[in-house]
Amino acid sequence: MRILFYGDSNTWGFNAQTGMRFENRFTALLQKRMPHDTIIECGLCGRTICHDDPYALEQRNGAKTIAMELKTHVPLDLVVIMLGTNDAKRHYGTNALFSAEKGMDILLHEALDLNNFKHAEKIPRFLVLCPPKMHPDYQKNIRTLTNFGQEGYQMIETMALQLQPVCQKWKVDFKELDNIIAGSFDGLHLDETGHQKIAEQLLLILEDYR
Repeated sequence: MRILFYGDSNTWGFNAQTGMRFENRFTALLQKRMPHDTIIECGLCGRTICHDDPYALEQRNGAKTIAMELKTHVPLDLVVIMLGTNDAKRHYGTNALFSAEKGMDILLHEALDLNNFKHAEKIPRFLVLCPPKMHPDYQKNIRTLTNFGQEGYQMIETMALQLQPVCQKWKVDFKELDNIIAGSFDGLHLDETGHQKIAEQLLLILEDYR
């Protein structure tokens, strides 16, 4: 299978303690365990579902760039989308309804455009993953607390309730992984244990797509 993972810094493998990239990020772990498959890593730090970050280039807007990535990497068997964490930042001044549900509606509209697959023999299947929960210790990290606050924390806590209906509307799969929580260092990014847990769960889930 050719599987594209489209996400943010947690897909990229950002190590909050060093600012570098985890060697054993979940996508790399999957590739090691699935040597006959192709895992395409398409994680970008700061990527949102549908918002233009006023402090970064507009390429952070996931809805605006997903078509480009799909066209770049066809043919594909499966596209796994894990986004939503950055949409909970305070400076977007929004909530779960508009950032998650409405945003994912826009993103999937762009992703499922048949023009993205005109050079492929088939349309890939899509799987949307709910992003990891924030760690309660996020309040101890001034940067995370300032960027997200209690409202951002709560938005991510309830994001599955917003993402699932829109996935049903577009007839794409949705999963909320079990007990996946960010590391305690900044409360936002996965630690190595979190990456290992995601990889283990995805190994089982991906078998259903063969």
